[in-house]
Amino acid sequence: MKAYNINYGTKVIVTDNEVTTPPSSIPISKGDEIIIHTLDGMYCNGVDKNGNKIYIAAWTEVATCI
Repeated sequence: MKAYNINYGTKVIVTDNEVTTPPSSIPISKGDEIIIHTLDGMYCNGVDKNGNKIYIAAWTEVATCI
């Protein structure tokens, strides 16, 4: 599922092999768990497992955590 289809506050695992992030963002890799917040232009923002603010491309493939 694309990140832009995820509801606010949903915990997901990144399943995309190549994650696009803005230059100033913390790198995100396949297998990372993040919480999606809002769509912000071409990026979705959220937080990683350490509470750091992150941005991933809105078209990044993710899977919801159970």
